[in-house]
Amino acid sequence: MKENNPSAKESEVLEGELMNSMLQEFQDFNSGLAIQASAAELYSYLLGHSSDLLEAYCKAGDACLAKSGENVEVTDPDYYLFHFSYPDRFKSVILLARDTLLQLSIAKLRTLENLTSEQKAVDHFEKSKELLQTESEKTLNYFKVERKSLLEKPEVLKRKLEAVKHFSNPWKTYHSQFQTIFSQLKDTDQCHSKLEQTIAQYHLISEMVLQMRAEVQRTNALFASKINLCLNSLEDIMEIDQLNNTIKLFDELIATGIGLDIRPENTIRELEDSVDKLLTLSVPVGTREGYLVLKKIDFKKSAEKWLDYEILPYLSDLWDGLEANFSHLLNVASQIKSSLQVAKKTQRLNSFHAEIASLNTINLEQKNTIAQSANAVEHIEAKLAQNFKVTTIYHDAEYLKVPLQTNFSLLSTNKSSSFRNFSSRLVQLFKNVGKQVKDVQEKTPHQKLEIALEILETRTEKEIPDHYHSLFLNKNFIGDLFLVKRKQQEEVLEKIIAYWKKGQNRSIAVVGDPLSGKSTLLEFATHQFKSNDVHYLVPGNEISIEGRKLKMGRNLDEVLSFVRRSISNSKPILVLDDLHLWRDSDRSLLTNVSSLVEFMSLSASKAFVIVAMTNSLRLHLDSRIPFSQSFTNILDTDTSTTDEIYRALMLRHGAAHRTLYEKEGKVMSEEQVRKKIGWLTKKFDYNIGAVLQAWIFCTDVQEDSSIQFSEKETHLNDFLSTTELLILKNCLLFGYSSELELKNLFTDRYESEYKPAIRKLLNINILDRDPNGYLIVKNTVRQDLYSILKYKELLA
Repeated sequence: MKENNPSAKESEVLEGELMNSMLQEFQDFNSGLAIQASAAELYSYLLGHSSDLLEAYCKAGDACLAKSGENVEVTDPDYYLFHFSYPDRFKSVILLARDTLLQLSIAKLRTLENLTSEQKAVDHFEKSKELLQTESEKTLNYFKVERKSLLEKPEVLKRKLEAVKHFSNPWKTYHSQFQTIFSQLKDTDQCHSKLEQTIAQYHLISEMVLQMRAEVQRTNALFASKINLCLNSLEDIMEIDQLNNTIKLFDELIATGIGLDIRPENTIRELEDSVDKLLTLSVPVGTREGYLVLKKIDFKKSAEKWLDYEILPYLSDLWDGLEANFSHLLNVASQIKSSLQVAKKTQRLNSFHAEIASLNTINLEQKNTIAQSANAVEHIEAKLAQNFKVTTIYHDAEYLKVPLQTNFSLLSTNKSSSFRNFSSRLVQLFKNVGKQVKDVQEKTPHQKLEIALEILETRTEKEIPDHYHSLFLNKNFIGDLFLVKRKQQEEVLEKIIAYWKKGQNRSIAVVGDPLSGKSTLLEFATHQFKSNDVHYLVPGNEISIEGRKLKMGRNLDEVLSFVRRSISNSKPILVLDDLHLWRDSDRSLLTNVSSLVEFMSLSASKAFVIVAMTNSLRLHLDSRIPFSQSFTNILDTDTSTTDEIYRALMLRHGAAHRTLYEKEGKVMSEEQVRKKIGWLTKKFDYNIGAVLQAWIFCTDVQEDSSIQFSEKETHLNDFLSTTELLILKNCLLFGYSSELELKNLFTDRYESEYKPAIRKLLNINILDRDPNGYLIVKNTVRQDLYSILKYKELLA
């Protein structure tokens, strides 16, 4: 064994060779760097040789660690250099190589999209290469000088080694960082390849849209030429024999129109398929303090949304204009053809002045349509050329951002076309983002407000309802007789409660949109227990457990500590129906919720906790603490079945013993009633409480006590400014707000913007004040505003 071990002198030679090998690898890297003649060559070189250089250094560092032992004091100069002196500078060079690779990738991609010139790309390459080469040479020279100094001056080596004598060896940390950079080099290249494919796909999508545009232009030109031929032939008729040729021209015109496919289904399907092929990628977009900044982009979703709002309205205008002209043209052409055939049959040439005038009118309309379509064509071409680019991801702004309201104002101010109804096929083309596109005429803020006030007026009348309408209120529960079984949720609840009663730990979060029946479901849940065991935790109320009582404030930790201390022979059911109420100036909602999470983790076997909240509040809390994870079960009440909603409505209507009439005074049949309920159900996304409330808005009690149903506008329009939306978001997310809270949130602009907005919302009955003076959203508009905020992506 001894014979196989190298002598001390041989060991020094081997170690020296390890350092020489690494320095030679670095020298070769620099030499190769100097001869790269183009951006593509430099990119390939950095991708391969930076990885090789990293691998060589890591192997050398690992070899040194294996020989010296990680906890043994460092005495060899090369080991000191590999583990303590060189890594930081080496890492700087490798990070610079990684960043250069990324910037070369960005430059190439921007060149592919014609966003930079070839000369600029060349200048960028030369500057990148020069910078990397300069820093790399400096680092290599430093390595050589540092090593020479340690080998030739023992006192310097001694001083250096003394300085790190009590330090832990940092090599494992550096090695981990080098491995990360190695992975980033590969990931950057893989992402570059996928982005090149995405650019090609974007180009294909643009070509398809431009082809659709060109097809409309070609068709317009074809019709214009055929109309001119027919018009000239009609004007030149002097003899009976000329009628045949003119009739033939009109036949060709009509046949061309009948065979025309204005909205080519195959092209639309191909376009949709091309958009569906776009990927979701985590793209490195830059670096910050050595870290690689990644941006996750769903290219498919972003492209769908952008095309849907920026391109489709204009393309639809082109199609609609062509369709309108085509319809009018066929009608006039058919009439003229009939007149010509009558003239041919009777062998009498009458005056064709009326026909010529009609055809001239069509010709003029055709020219006007072509002229008006120029703006739409110009918009489509400009937007695709300037904005529909993959490399937009490298900008600070959100990728392919769509300002939801501005695009439609452009539509109404730039063009006067009245044809803006999208067919269902077109709406599905880009799988619209959840809001159906309708015929849009941009209204001024005051016009929007006037519309909203009319809708609010009908709701204000019903806010203190008569006996009939009070049956449909679901906030203040009106008794077990009106409970409609929600089979799916109740079966889940019963199963969870059965497990709890068997001794297993359980806790439930009931989540859903406003009016979706969270409170009603809580009431059903509490009916499964003895009434003495159920305790509603409400600030200001009193709680009594096993003879001990406590007046509850807004400190949930205090209440839960009282519950924990009081439990000895019972297992209480704790219900928090309005979680948002647990906050004041001394204790934030987050602090109270943290206490609840801690209580559930420590006392899960002693108390059964049921909490109700909106989805938005749940997601907000999840972003701060692991809130949802603390519950064993999450129960969603957002949607009810059509049958459940129908039974809930008819149960309440039947209890009134009233006859239901249509607007015309006719008694509504069961089928008609079911149809109206179905209309409301779909309109309110199967939210049972919202449908019950909408029934109030759509029904009026007549003098003879009968009920009249009319399809009124049940959705509140979007008439709110950004300032007003932010105020309402705060009130809806946390249940209530106050002027002080809003002033602390929006200090700079409170007096000038937010205070007047609060007053306006109070004046038009959007906001109200609770008994404590807090700002709350009125129940009659809560669901509408919640939907608007979700659509605007201000609430989750």
